[in-house]
Amino acid sequence: MRIIPIDNKIKNHYDSLFKIATHAFVNGLIPLLDLPEDDYIIISNEIFKPGHDVKIMDILLKGKNGLINIEFHKQPLSKSHLNRDFEYVIQCYFQYGETINQKIVILDNDRKSVDKLQILKNLEYKADCYFTQEIDGATILNIIKDKIVDNETLTYYEEYVFSILPLTNHGHNNVEKLVEELCHLTKELNILEEKKEAISFCQMILVDIFVNDTTLKDKLMDVIRMTSSYIEERENKLRNISKEETLKAEKRAEKEKQKRIKAEQKRKQEKQKRIQTEQKQIQTEQKLKEIETIVKENTNDQKNQLDKKTIQKILAITSTI
Repeated sequence: MRIIPIDNKIKNHYDSLFKIATHAFVNGLIPLLDLPEDDYIIISNEIFKPGHDVKIMDILLKGKNGLINIEFHKQPLSKSHLNRDFEYVIQCYFQYGETINQKIVILDNDRKSVDKLQILKNLEYKADCYFTQEIDGATILNIIKDKIVDNETLTYYEEYVFSILPLTNHGHNNVEKLVEELCHLTKELNILEEKKEAISFCQMILVDIFVNDTTLKDKLMDVIRMTSSYIEERENKLRNISKEETLKAEKRAEKEKQKRIKAEQKRKQEKQKRIQTEQKQIQTEQKLKEIETIVKENTNDQKNQLDKKTIQKILAITSTI
C-alpha cells in the first residue's frame, strides 16, 4: 500500500491530518462514523483502470462485513466533489467485484453541502456525511484530562478525537491556546509510544495551521520534538548529517582555497620570472649598445683594431651579460 506523503500546501494539510490519525487509530472511526463493530485494516487506496490515470481514494478499510471508503473534505461538498466520490464507489465495484460503503467527513459546515446525485430518473446516490464540528471535543478533552490524572488508558475513539481536537466542537475561543495545551498534554497520555508519535505528527500539522505567533510556533515544535522520540532522533540524525555535510563542504572549500592560493602563487612567480627575463633582455640590449658605442669610438681607422684598454673594457661589459 502506498501512502500519499504530507503535502506542504495548506489546503492539503487537513487531508494529511485525517489520514495520519486514521492510519494510527483506525478503529477510532467506529463510533465516529457509525461503523459496524469490527477490527478494520487499511488496504490499498489506489484504483487501477486500463487506459486511465490511477485514482487514489483517501482511505479504504476492509472489515468482515466488506469494504468502506472514507473521503475527507475541508470545504462543504460541491457537486463536482460528490461526483468524484461517487466515481470511487463505481470504480471499486469494478475493481473488487463488490459494493462498498462510503463515508464522507467534512470539516466546514458553514454552508449546506450537496449530498445527493440523481443518477437515473429512479436512481439517486445519497452521500453519508459526517461533520467534525459536530464531534463533542470539549467533553472528550475533559474525559482525557481525568484519565491523565487517574493514569487510565484512552479508547481508540478518544485517541482519534484528541489527534484532531481543534477541528471539533472544542468550546475554546483561542485555538492557539488549545493547540498549546494539547501539545503539553500529549506526553502525559497513558498510550503506546507509537501512538504518541502519530499524535505528534498530527500536532505538527495543527501548529502549522492554527499557530500564527512565530515564537509560540517554535516553542511548540520543541515540545513536540521532546514528546516524540522518533522526531527527535530523526532531527538529530539530520542534524548530524548536516554537520557532516558542513564539515565536508568546509574541507572542499579549504581545498579549493589552497588550490586557488597555489595557482595565484604560481601565477605571481611566472609573472615575476617574465618580468625578470624582460629586464635582463633590456639590460643585455643596453650593454650591447654600450659595446657598440665603445667599438665605434675606439676603433683605429687606419689599423682597424682596438687598443688593449678598450678590449678590456668590452670584456668587462660582456662578463655581466
